[in-house]
Amino acid sequence: MPITDSPCPECGHPQATRTQGMSLIAECAHCGWMVATTNPNHPFHDRTPYTVRARAQGIARGTAIARLSATLGTGVPAARAILDQDLPVAENVYAYEVIRLHKLLWPQGLSLQVTPEFTWELDDSL
Repeated sequence: MPITDSPCPECGHPQATRTQGMSLIAECAHCGWMVATTNPNHPFHDRTPYTVRARAQGIARGTAIARLSATLGTGVPAARAILDQDLPVAENVYAYEVIRLHKLLWPQGLSLQVTPEFTWELDDSL
């Protein structure tokens, strides 16, 4: 756990911080004092509008079209247009939605191209 510059308000010893979900927790190992607050460095609080495009990763074009269609609930012609014409899967969505789309599409053999650059981790931890 990182040590903060802020001393414990109870005993003056250094505090350690950690994140847990959407919370930021500071605690003192010396006396046990603890406080939790909203973690401002969580993707849920990122209000950057992102554009998301799907990319087939190691699967045939027809398979990618079928999987994209089934996953998004679009028809096959719409899924074909998304992949062939490089159309966005989503526009003006926030980070949390980008992560949700990744969780839907990655198991289907589809990756995401996100603009502007997406700095959050695309994993199953959120």
